[in-house]
Amino acid sequence: MSVVPDDHEWQYNPRHSVPDFARHAERAAELSRAVRERRAARYDIAYGDSPLSTLDVFPAATPGAPLHVFLHGGYWRGRDKADYSYVADALVPRGVTTVVMNYDLCPAATLPEIARRTREGLRWIHRNAASLGGDPARLTVSGHSAGAHLIAMALADDAGADRLEDGTVKAAVLISGIYELAPVLDITVNETIGLRPEMVDGVSPMRHPPSSATALTVVVGSAETPAWIAQSRDFATLCQCRGSRCTYHTLAGEDHFSIMARMERPDDALSRLVLDAAGVKE
Repeated sequence: MSVVPDDHEWQYNPRHSVPDFARHAERAAELSRAVRERRAARYDIAYGDSPLSTLDVFPAATPGAPLHVFLHGGYWRGRDKADYSYVADALVPRGVTTVVMNYDLCPAATLPEIARRTREGLRWIHRNAASLGGDPARLTVSGHSAGAHLIAMALADDAGADRLEDGTVKAAVLISGIYELAPVLDITVNETIGLRPEMVDGVSPMRHPPSSATALTVVVGSAETPAWIAQSRDFATLCQCRGSRCTYHTLAGEDHFSIMARMERPDDALSRLVLDAAGVKE
């Protein structure tokens, strides 16, 4: 069956628009296994009480280093931090202590619960930064796809008493995220995600944009679907209009999965954006 550009499933389900998505997952897993064999790390540190509230830490050589947290994608229902250990190869050589963070997955947890626990996790990391080998005053974050969404929600300016204090996260790099969740209601993966119409408003960053205290870098691949690119472009525009220090970048030729291959080494295009956000220069 041929794909037409207005096909909703094709626009919003990357596994439909990228036929060889499994190849990218296999490469990431292979690279990550190699990293865990040769880099010092602390694994499965609990930051909360739920089953997947755990993180891995790849320390920089110097204590009190810049601290960066990465959240994986998987449409809130799959993948694991162990699949992304390789990001440490992009950051640790430049003196950045790297945290790869897990979070609970649907359907065992609802999306509102996952978003709330992610915010709690970032608060825990900030509070325990020194014991992780990092400087709490130099905490930055990045996430891919669902991970980008969760970071954006964690930084929401209107979270009331649960709002992260200004200065907790200095900068965030949001990679190929989804920021308006109404389209998720009508794709097949929602059978697992379990998003309901009454949840959409509370978990859509377009309706709850981040605090302007955190600098933002919004990144998307030029080969992603038009609807997915529009999600990033529109979110960046919203944040800019609200006074955030927000830049928008398109990585030429990259699709929803290949984009993360641009974060394997310190000199890769995506790694450079993350290191810039962390205040690490060449």
